Amino acid sequence: METRSDQLIDIQAIEEAARQATGLEDFGLGNWREGLEVLITAASREAKLNDMGIAILRSEILAQLINRLEIEDWTRQHPEIRNERIEAPIILATLPRTGQTAAGWIFDRDPGNRALYTWQAKHPVPPPLSDSNSTDPRIAEERVKAAQMPPELLRMHLSDAEEPDECHWLISNAFRGAHQIYSMQVPTHYSWSVDQTDMSEAYAYYRLQLQLLQSRTPGCRWILKNSPHLLHLEDLHNVLSDAHYVQFHRDPIAVIASNCHLTVLLRGMRSDHVDRHEVGASVVRLLHDYVSRTLRFRDQKITRPWVDVDFAHFVADPLREVESIYEQLGIELSDVARRAMSQWVDEHPRDARRPDLDLKPFGLDTQKLRANFAEYSERFGLTASTQ
Repeated sequence: METRSDQLIDIQAIEEAARQATGLEDFGLGNWREGLEVLITAASREAKLNDMGIAILRSEILAQLINRLEIEDWTRQHPEIRNERIEAPIILATLPRTGQTAAGWIFDRDPGNRALYTWQAKHPVPPPLSDSNSTDPRIAEERVKAAQMPPELLRMHLSDAEEPDECHWLISNAFRGAHQIYSMQVPTHYSWSVDQTDMSEAYAYYRLQLQLLQSRTPGCRWILKNSPHLLHLEDLHNVLSDAHYVQFHRDPIAVIASNCHLTVLLRGMRSDHVDRHEVGASVVRLLHDYVSRTLRFRDQKITRPWVDVDFAHFVADPLREVESIYEQLGIELSDVARRAMSQWVDEHPRDARRPDLDLKPFGLDTQKLRANFAEYSERFGLTASTQ
């Protein structure tokens, strides 16, 4: 596909910028460029990006192209990483805004676990060392970026250069995945990502990056978290077939409200024209897709039994719920890990303010939504909540 004159970003030019930045040429084979084209077209026609939004998108795409060049170069020099075994990872595959970020940070207090840290997730090459990584320049870079995040966003979402982050950063290097719907109004890209694209290649590339990241740090089980995994669980299962799955459950109305507020905030960082009714419709479709695809996949019973956690119980006593997860997975929780987890919980009390559950500003009817998500709520015993 040739670059159109009305595109916000010239694909050939940004590819050349990545080559110049690295001195490398090979982006790798596969269907990644199609995804890049679809994203840029949708952003150009639908997202109403301001100058800052265009700059942010261009920076993200350039970073992903640089990652591809470096991943191809590293794996060519170290072909043995493809033999790395990723054994029985724990995947927090759960609806967004249901506690998975806090849970991931708590799990990371266990020395027996391995997390996908922000500084690694956004720039996986070179893989981290088994001893100290404190002088790695990627950490300092991400600290600067974290310090520049709006305070409102930090109050809504835990973020730190040296703490666990989402898997979507790795999947984005294949220019696939639907998470962009949070930061931009790109409905055609979302529909393409969910309904039309083949994600098998993207998940194979995701697994390759996990192999690369663990190649110089042997041992430890991965703790992975990413809500968009729920859209493509078959593809995830194909590359991590022995994974343990943990899912948190929260009143769908609270989930929708929290996601609407977060989406407005994220889109407002890139556009001066955020349509709250469109945000509401987008979030509802996203949550419907998450729920319907998850239930369909779980009913196949092709994975280990899933561990289900009630969000309200997790909020009330995080450590108790994490201990229960370990017990159900048959994993020993050491005294060292328990003490470190307990300390983190004590140092990070949850904001006691009740969330704003009024969905009218987003053009949504609470009663209709309760009916639409009744099957999910009944299956996991969820009731109206103030959490």
